[in-house]
Amino acid sequence: MTSVGLVTGSEPFAGLPDNPAELLLPRIDGRSFGSIEVKAVSTPVSLAGLPTFLPALIAEYRPAFVVSLGLATGEAVLRVEAIGINMLSFGVADNDGAQPTDGRALDPSGPPARKATWDCDAIVRALLAAGLPAKTSYSAGTHMCNATLYTALGAMEALGLKGPCGFFHVPYLPQQVARFLAEVPVGGNRAPQAERALASMSFDDQLRGVSIMLETVARSATSGR
Repeated sequence: MTSVGLVTGSEPFAGLPDNPAELLLPRIDGRSFGSIEVKAVSTPVSLAGLPTFLPALIAEYRPAFVVSLGLATGEAVLRVEAIGINMLSFGVADNDGAQPTDGRALDPSGPPARKATWDCDAIVRALLAAGLPAKTSYSAGTHMCNATLYTALGAMEALGLKGPCGFFHVPYLPQQVARFLAEVPVGGNRAPQAERALASMSFDDQLRGVSIMLETVARSATSGR
């Protein structure tokens, strides 16, 4: 019997026209990993919408696992997130213009943190064995990526769903960095200037990494470990 594995990916934010987390979704939607078929859904970068949108999605599909994809700006490797914290501090506004900066709680009635329920070490080992740079991360930040992980874990727990749940951070795409270098803002070549020659990873390698990660998570969900 086929069950559903839910994969979400963040839409573009911070004025960017694209986000690899969203661009990857059509390439994995409908794919099967063992007996689990992926349902891939783009998610709004909206603090106001997240607390209802994501739990409703999880309640609809009651998935065997939940994995959310997001962009780690300037990161050089694939990051397997291990924990979500109950804190908000946005360096940039969400797509509704919300920008809390005071460290307030995402959920005032929730615990200080929730531990991801997937096997970070197994995922990292599989990625490294395939020649892809990856690491376990113990900070998903305090923006929407962290809020997504914290909310998804809470929704799974509230529904009594025991499958793996985690967050997977991907780097910029090379074409995004090329755009940063080509589109120098007025005065951008005068000090002080923000770094624009940032780390990136090809779309094909990101897709390969996501596929390996999903294979590992699906095995875990199927075996109950």
